[in-house]
Amino acid sequence: MISSRQFMLASAMLFFLPLISSHVYALTCSVDADTWNTGYTLNVTVANEGSSAVSGWQVTLDFDQSPGISNSWNADLTTAGNTVTATNGSWNGNLSPGQSAGFGFQGTHNGNFALPECSTGGESSSSSLSSSVSSNNSTSSSIGTSSSDGGGGNNSITVRAAGTTGSESITLRVGGSDVQSWTLGTAMMDYSVETDLLGDIHVAFTNDNDGDADVQIDYVIVGGVTRQAEDQNENTGAWGNDQCGGGSNSEWLHCNGYINFGSVPGSSSSSSTSSSSASSSSSNPGGIGSVGCGSAPDLSAGRHSINVGGLNREYIIDIPNGYDMNNPYRLVFGWHWRGGSAGNVANDSYYGLKNEANGTAIFVAPDRAPGENGWTNTNGRDMDFLREMLDEFRNSLCIDESRIFSAGWSYGGMMSFAVGREMADTFRAIAPASGALWTPYEDNGGPIAAWISHGTNDSVVGYDAGVTARDLFVSANNCSNNTVPTQPSPCVEYQGCDAGHPVVWCSFNGGHTTPSFYSSAVWDFFSRF
Repeated sequence: MISSRQFMLASAMLFFLPLISSHVYALTCSVDADTWNTGYTLNVTVANEGSSAVSGWQVTLDFDQSPGISNSWNADLTTAGNTVTATNGSWNGNLSPGQSAGFGFQGTHNGNFALPECSTGGESSSSSLSSSVSSNNSTSSSIGTSSSDGGGGNNSITVRAAGTTGSESITLRVGGSDVQSWTLGTAMMDYSVETDLLGDIHVAFTNDNDGDADVQIDYVIVGGVTRQAEDQNENTGAWGNDQCGGGSNSEWLHCNGYINFGSVPGSSSSSSTSSSSASSSSSNPGGIGSVGCGSAPDLSAGRHSINVGGLNREYIIDIPNGYDMNNPYRLVFGWHWRGGSAGNVANDSYYGLKNEANGTAIFVAPDRAPGENGWTNTNGRDMDFLREMLDEFRNSLCIDESRIFSAGWSYGGMMSFAVGREMADTFRAIAPASGALWTPYEDNGGPIAAWISHGTNDSVVGYDAGVTARDLFVSANNCSNNTVPTQPSPCVEYQGCDAGHPVVWCSFNGGHTTPSFYSSAVWDFFSRF
């Protein structure tokens, strides 16, 4: 069955116009457009086909009518009559030989759209149309190639991909470090780079919140071997069960996320499953930085509000002193108990975990919905709240997308259990205390590392309810029924679990409370990842 977004792609009229400027100027430009009714999206690629690097570029686009621009990306635009002049931004002006940069904009037309003429370096380009019409009446562009040196290296990696609207961009990461980003055209193209980095190969995408903004990854070639996207099990941006992150084994990235194509040949370990020991340093080796990395933070510590589905929701965020915008920080959510508040959790140093972290993590304490005593997730609104917060943090701060955690006691433990079941592909580990499976969730089905504690004399949330929740995670992680003692006593760890997804069970002699060792034990557990 074709999704609505795929239908929009198939039914839209696509143009591709290769426009080649004089090699005296070293730069070439190409244009393609997606049109509908009286609207259009234009995507422009500027390429350096010369033998020397350029430190800036300017493109002129001559339309046969007013361009009617409503928004743009990746370039500074000026309009004079029917002419649009685009100048590089501070981040994409330097192009080495063979490198390219993309930009685009949206606008309106009079119902009879024609591709603009493109020129670079003051030399007008040719305007011959090269296209083929498919059976669904769309116009498909010819296959192209974009390459860059990415700093050079011994390993050549090629990504074959396409965007839906021509405004999407992907980032290639190796071992947790960004190698190269490309703005995609609407036709399948090869994007190549060379690197000496080792570790897991991630192709990442950040949705621009457009309903049909999707990326299709055909395959990755590394070491001469083709790895098909649909064969990869780790796809955190897949769409399934009517939500992001709910699917796997897909060519598609529909929302924030990445496809893991496995390790570069010669890598000794996988960045997505390797453990790291606790460290007093703020650095997280092997981390996967969010899109907010490298930019000054757009979010300050303290209380903030966010509108989710017409409802005003609030949270408190704690950002370490001396925040480093280039360091991906662990992100820890601390959910409050029944009748509690974000302020209670923040005042308690996020269940004491902030003191254990020693400046290596960003902490968040969300507030329950107005009129509720806890995390009822009515009509999925608490999970929607969580996803909105995650999007805000990814874009505004430098967080480690491979190290996101959830902790909480009582109702906060119930919310952590729910998060672990519904968002196992987003969160690395959870630490529920005195919780149960009472907060509604949609089960993702995947494994997630879990540290679980429950008092044997709990008269508020019965001990059996905690055992039932534990058993669900033991099953999801494919653990055996065998356990071995682990520190601190009386905790045990289940054996035979999926690699990187342990389950620790801490049954202690107590009531409806957290064990005395909760803070230190949970942080030690989180620090394993």
